[in-house]
Amino acid sequence: MDAFNPFLAANLRLTEAGYTRVGSFWSHIATFFPYYRIYCVTEGRAQMVLPDRTLDILPGRLYFIPAFSIMGAECEDFMVHHWLHFHLDVTTSCYLSVYKPRTFVEMQPGDEEIFRLVRENFEASEQGTRLPNVLAYTSLTKYLFSRFLPDEELPADAARFVPVLQYIDQHLNTNLSNAELSDLLCLNETYFSNIFAKQFGISPKQYILQKRIGAAAAMLLETDKTVKEVAFSFGYENEMYFYRIFRKVTGTTPEKYRHNLRGGNR
Repeated sequence: MDAFNPFLAANLRLTEAGYTRVGSFWSHIATFFPYYRIYCVTEGRAQMVLPDRTLDILPGRLYFIPAFSIMGAECEDFMVHHWLHFHLDVTTSCYLSVYKPRTFVEMQPGDEEIFRLVRENFEASEQGTRLPNVLAYTSLTKYLFSRFLPDEELPADAARFVPVLQYIDQHLNTNLSNAELSDLLCLNETYFSNIFAKQFGISPKQYILQKRIGAAAAMLLETDKTVKEVAFSFGYENEMYFYRIFRKVTGTTPEKYRHNLRGGNR
């Protein structure tokens, strides 16, 4: 029997597609972005600061950028790129956290045509109501996404965290504790916290905070709920405390975050 591959059942939902020339302003909207992104760079260059390194964004490459993975960005001159923004289902997102995808791949002949077809079908889909167009752009985007997946099987020691990550995503509006999460794996609380930090580079508490603020940021962009309503949706009964935490994580206020990211293409 073939080894289980969690990505075969991935649910991918495209939210935006475009072809844009950006300049220095791009640096302010590229970080703490709530969608997965695929870039195809055709001209110019930029840089992205990842948790472990600085990545040069160069022509002739395709880049896969997970949601909320960029700590800083810079475009001193200009960059021209095709771009796709999309959501992935919770299970696929969790597997990506432990099954590290490639950051970039070399462009192949025909890649720009694929991006063009994705964009045209997305625009013709009438906000997702025309099934032929939806199937076309979803299939093509999944193909591009597949180019970044590693060939090896998912390590068993990493895979055991997936139920924990799924549980966190499903309970972002509650006060999660290490004891609660460690019970899911039948592990000692201290041992669980240590191996979690070793796997993900941050503590469970920090991971939960980033996921909670990330979900709040997505709600700010996708709905017209007030900041107070968004805060309450994720268990923050004190609106001012939510303000402080949001600004600490994102570097800006909820209102400015909504205004900046609704105003431009990425």
